Formats: sequence, structure tokens, C-alpha cells
Amino acid sequence: MSLDELSFRLRSTFRLSLPAFKRTVPFEALNLPGPARERVERLRESHDLSAWSRCCNVQDWRESLYALDVLSRLLPPSLPEGRGLEVGAKNGSMLPGFVTAVKRGCDAVELDAHRRYLWGSTRRVYGEAMARVFPDCRFIAGDVRSLEGPWSVVTWWLPFLTATPLEAWGLPSRFLAPLELLTHVCSRVVPGGVVFIVNQGEAEHELQGRLFREAGLDAQSLGKIESVLSPFIKPRFGWLWRRSSG
Repeated sequence: MSLDELSFRLRSTFRLSLPAFKRTVPFEALNLPGPARERVERLRESHDLSAWSRCCNVQDWRESLYALDVLSRLLPPSLPEGRGLEVGAKNGSMLPGFVTAVKRGCDAVELDAHRRYLWGSTRRVYGEAMARVFPDCRFIAGDVRSLEGPWSVVTWWLPFLTATPLEAWGLPSRFLAPLELLTHVCSRVVPGGVVFIVNQGEAEHELQGRLFREAGLDAQSLGKIESVLSPFIKPRFGWLWRRSSG
């Protein structure tokens, strides 16, 4: 048994966690440069962010504002009824942005939800606390392949497509199954529903395109994802797949 496998099994077995210790802040606590502040003001005019101050620290605000900016511009304006799904939700830091963008109940699933911070709390308790703030939302600890859906809109930020990032996060190699995961998720999307995927770097973007083609799915490349609200250094690229309504 590999060290990654042993570590994953241990943290998945010993799930007892301290509560989520978080210093939530209001929007006014953010120190945003001019262009970013202007964009956020426009988002605040068109979206209700009032609940965010109950669950977001500074980093949550930045990641969720980025998600809201990107999704509000790149998702189709009309989506069928049904739940949303965020795959690879970490500790729920982007959930406020996702829920606000799609205006529906959402599931947030994280494979490594029992990963523990130095102070004893796990990603799971943070994600569950975040989900409780928004109506009809759930944070789920587990493999997305164990979920049946259906969903009308799926977001998937930085799926593991190669062994390198999987190993960097200390996850067992058995979880490297990008084609199987993609096929499973897309098969649970309702007619007219969408899957929105963001990859890091051009190489991963090209690999994601090949996976869509292998799965027989006609996805649209969105190219480089630009946002004045991005808290990230490396460039990101997007794909959008929509299930036929017919």
C-alpha cells in the first residue's frame, strides 16, 4: 500500500473534526484595486450578495467573486430546472459564487473532504457550514461517481487530468480516472443542462478537449478565461458542454 493510499484511508476513517474556525468579514473589508472594485459593484447591482458576509472570510470572498464573475458571463442565460453541482469543491470557498450565479439549490462534492488543517478542523466542516447559509444546498464528502444526480448545471474547477496534480495533493493513483469521471458526470446532466470546466494551462486545456472527444461529447472551447477578479497566477482555460434538448 502506498503512503498516499494509507494517508487517505486514515483521514477518511478518523473523521472527527473541530468546528470551522473562520473570521467572516463584510464586503467592505475587502481591499480591491480600482478595476476589480468597479466589476464587483456591477455584480452587486445584479446579484444578491447579502448572505456572503455570514460565511465568507477574505479568501472566500475573492474566490467566490471570481466564480460569480466568470459564471455570470460564460454560462448560458437560460438553463433548465434542476439542481447545480460543483465537483471538487475543496472547503466550499466558491459555493457562494456558484449558488448566486445559478440561483438554485446546489450540491458541492469533495473527494478529499476529510483533509485536516493544522488547527484540527477538516474541509468538510467548513464546506458544511458554508452550505448551511444557502437554501437547499449540501456539501457532500465523497467521490462524485457515487452520486446519481440529476443536475442541470455543473461546474468543475481544475479536474485532475494527469498524475502530477493528484500526487501533489497526496491522493491515491486509483482516483486518476478523468474519462470515467467526465462520462459519469455528463451522463447525469438533464436535457439542455451544461457542464462548465476550467483547466489550468494550455496543455491541460488541450487534454480536456481530447477527453471530451473520446467520450463522444461535442464541447465548446471557451479559450482563456479572463477576469479582473482572478486571485490566481497561472492562466486558466474553459470548456462548455451542453446536453441536447432533443
